[in-house]
Amino acid sequence: MNNYVIIKVIGKKPILFINKLLRLNIYYDKYNVLSNDEISLKVSYEDYLKIINLKTIYEIKVLKYIGPIKYKMFIKNNKHVVIGIILCIINVMLLSNITFDISVIHNDKKIRTLILESLKKEGIATFRFTPNYEKRKYVKEKIIKENKDKIEWLEIDKKGSKLIVKVTERKVNKKIKEIHTRHIIAKKEGIIKKIVAQDGVILKKKDDYVNKGDIIVSGDIIKDETVKGQVVANGVVYAEVWYNVHVSYPLYYKEIKYLPEVKNNVIVTLLNKKISLRSNYKSMKQEKINKIIFDKPGLFSLYIEKQRKTKTVKQKLSKQKALNKASKLAEKKINKLLNKDEYIISKNTLNFNSNSSKIEVDVFFKVYENITDYKNTDDIIENKEE
Repeated sequence: MNNYVIIKVIGKKPILFINKLLRLNIYYDKYNVLSNDEISLKVSYEDYLKIINLKTIYEIKVLKYIGPIKYKMFIKNNKHVVIGIILCIINVMLLSNITFDISVIHNDKKIRTLILESLKKEGIATFRFTPNYEKRKYVKEKIIKENKDKIEWLEIDKKGSKLIVKVTERKVNKKIKEIHTRHIIAKKEGIIKKIVAQDGVILKKKDDYVNKGDIIVSGDIIKDETVKGQVVANGVVYAEVWYNVHVSYPLYYKEIKYLPEVKNNVIVTLLNKKISLRSNYKSMKQEKINKIIFDKPGLFSLYIEKQRKTKTVKQKLSKQKALNKASKLAEKKINKLLNKDEYIISKNTLNFNSNSSKIEVDVFFKVYENITDYKNTDDIIENKEE
């Protein structure tokens, strides 16, 4: 191993000591004159052991250890402190793996009692060692299996020295009420683009304009201008509808970009002080904690953190670029409102204003959207015309 020692030689004419080292084939580096009676030099650790065993009138002092030997010497010179830290860590690890509290999150006391008793049967209780993930998973699945008529879902999470049990009670589905006879009506105004009807009488056709509430598919079965019967109208109606979106966008643009560089860093927290064993990126985002090795909140924890390098981009946008970005932002707002079977047909910038700091834009959208809604048929209808 590359172990070196920087030593200080103290005495009259230390150059004579240097000559003696050369005669003994002990070589040095980084020779430095500190004063008339003091010099410093770097030697290998093996040669240092030879030097301290020489019979000499010169005083030898260690200024610095270099290489793995410095850790060995630190432990040797501070063994009581090191032993104390190790014992403290072991104690914290033991405490962090003991369950001091179990919290079952549910409103029903009977369900909470059932879960606590089931956990106790499996050896999970307060002031006992906290089970690992695999054990918790096994117990969770067993409790659900044994109480499948009462428990729908269960999760056991470890938060420091506390177990948090989340539980969902199984509910017996009530009988679905019979659907009243109904019409399909327009949920909003628009121009019809598609009608798919399984039951009922279609009253509108493609490219018809409809107002909110207009009947598109009737649940009334009419013959000779008289309602002969009523059905539950089933189907779906798509139409072209319109939106006007107002957007403000800054001319001074700032964006945090997420770069491909990722590292896993070992993080130690001691008394709420966070210490990284590797250097962090100057600008980064913590994406997730990959693995918690042990955790005692407020005292000591050790975990692996996934970190992604980031870069902040700042620039002043031209009005055209700001207009384009504002238009995309407006489109993004519309898309958040749409389902998978809906889409933007077209968009058009109506007008915009700008000042020294931002641009304000109105964007008009034509959207292909599901406008299906329902309205109950009247109980008694007579002489109803088409």
